[in-house]
Amino acid sequence: MSKATKEEVTTEAQGKTVEELKEVVQTLQAQLQEHQKQANYHQTMGTKAQGAIEVVLQLIPKKEVEEMIDEEAKQNKDNGELVES
Repeated sequence: MSKATKEEVTTEAQGKTVEELKEVVQTLQAQLQEHQKQANYHQTMGTKAQGAIEVVLQLIPKKEVEEMIDEEAKQNKDNGELVES
């Protein structure tokens, strides 16, 4: 009985060699890392946008801000969205 080389060894489930599976893992790890970077960027930008909104809202008279909030809550309710307070 001859020994199989690494390339010849296949998994029963996918019919891929161990080397092919290692390449798949490396690709998936790279994709995951890129998506995590993007998620981190979007989180940062969301935080900055929230801060900018808060600053701009301070420039608008309180009564008008309250009216904006009430209007948004009404629109969200009409759309069936949950309104956070």
